[in-house]
Amino acid sequence: PGHGAELRAFCHELVESPGPADDLRRLARMARTAGEPVVVLGGDVVAHRDALAAVVANHKVATGAAVAVGPEGPGDAALAPRVRSERGRLVSAGSPFHRVTLPTHTFRGVLRVATEDLEAFADAAERLATLVEKAEHRDGLPGAPTLVGDEAEPVDVLGLLLVGLIRSGVTVSSCDIRVLHCARVRDRIDVQAAVGALRAVDEDAVRLAAAVKSNDGFFTTYFVSSYSPYLVHFAAKLGLTPNTVSWISMGFGVLAAVWFAEGDRLGLVLGGLILYLAFVLDCVDGQLARYTRRFSALGAWLDATFDRGKEYVAYVGLAIGAGVSGVGDVWPLAVAAMILQSVRHMIDFSYSATMTTVLQRLPRRSLDDPDDGLAAHVVTAPAEAEADTELGVAGKGAAVGGAVARVSRRFEGVTALRWLKKIIVLPIGERFALIALTAAIWNAEVTFISLLAWGGVAACYTLTGRVLRSLAR
Repeated sequence: PGHGAELRAFCHELVESPGPADDLRRLARMARTAGEPVVVLGGDVVAHRDALAAVVANHKVATGAAVAVGPEGPGDAALAPRVRSERGRLVSAGSPFHRVTLPTHTFRGVLRVATEDLEAFADAAERLATLVEKAEHRDGLPGAPTLVGDEAEPVDVLGLLLVGLIRSGVTVSSCDIRVLHCARVRDRIDVQAAVGALRAVDEDAVRLAAAVKSNDGFFTTYFVSSYSPYLVHFAAKLGLTPNTVSWISMGFGVLAAVWFAEGDRLGLVLGGLILYLAFVLDCVDGQLARYTRRFSALGAWLDATFDRGKEYVAYVGLAIGAGVSGVGDVWPLAVAAMILQSVRHMIDFSYSATMTTVLQRLPRRSLDDPDDGLAAHVVTAPAEAEADTELGVAGKGAAVGGAVARVSRRFEGVTALRWLKKIIVLPIGERFALIALTAAIWNAEVTFISLLAWGGVAACYTLTGRVLRSLAR
């Protein structure tokens, strides 16, 4: 208010409104006629370009919001509402009228709404406008909303819109900006602090570091990702596309299989070394895609397909080489390893899809309800459940599953146990390392026996965990 004349020179279209309720209604009308994705952000946001790109130019995001872990930044807490993220999706958000169960992040004032979600966005904005009006006249209106925060806390339109989207059942992706800066400011002091935070960060270096997955396997983290960003930077300078790197990686995988098929010691050693290089390039293609933001459906499909292709063609090469070298017929072992790995992939992919469905089916909450309804979903009380004499088998399973999930989360805080959990499931990095090392040091028979033994343990561990976590859900 009061700055319309100054802002009009910079705005394509300037709409002035007397308060938050009118803001929300005008946004609703604009959303209904937009016809394309909409980005809503505060004029008080100070952010790195890459922080904005994490929401606006993210190929995995339809509707999403910029969030970060830790303190709110230079602006006060009212401008950085607390939110809860699960499996990359926001499931709850707080506001002066809404509580959030076990918050994990704070919302940083940048929201992208996909075209297909604009109608839900507009409906939520209109309902929120009514909620705000009731709050403004709570002494004179029946059913006025209850304030769950500070009475003096100002109504923030952006925070309310995020609550409205989540409670409408829209899938809102959690776009973590990590160490980049994105915060809302109150005054010139905040602005100076925010600009200082921007200048203190090398955006290109951060984007390169962020291209590496933060939650990868042990072997990948320490034996590939420790130097792969240099390869990513070099590939970007050469102008290579992620798909080109994927094809080169697959070519190395086939070349490794050719050397494995020789069956002699030199062939096994060279095959193991080339297979390792193929895996390195397999990591580089995804990192290059994230660094350059060059994503495509074809690239995602090639990456997933070539992962399986390189591994299975190595099995074929080892089995051929074993026959040539006189080790014996290991084809039954090779087929068994392939079947086991296929079953493990089926378990992982189906569980991931099911858990996404579970989150999508969370009950919608009314905007008039101050609670988010996640207390029972997030926190379980097995001791109370076991004491209930009416508890059935499913209830006891849920209690046990919840207890296991809590123990697993505690393990995450212990570095050695966290890495042990990652190693025991035999992820792709460990599998490629196991194939390369056992083949180079021993022979194909030892490789397949090792894959079956470790893979069998991993399958039992994973399946047990998936069942217990599913019961907990």
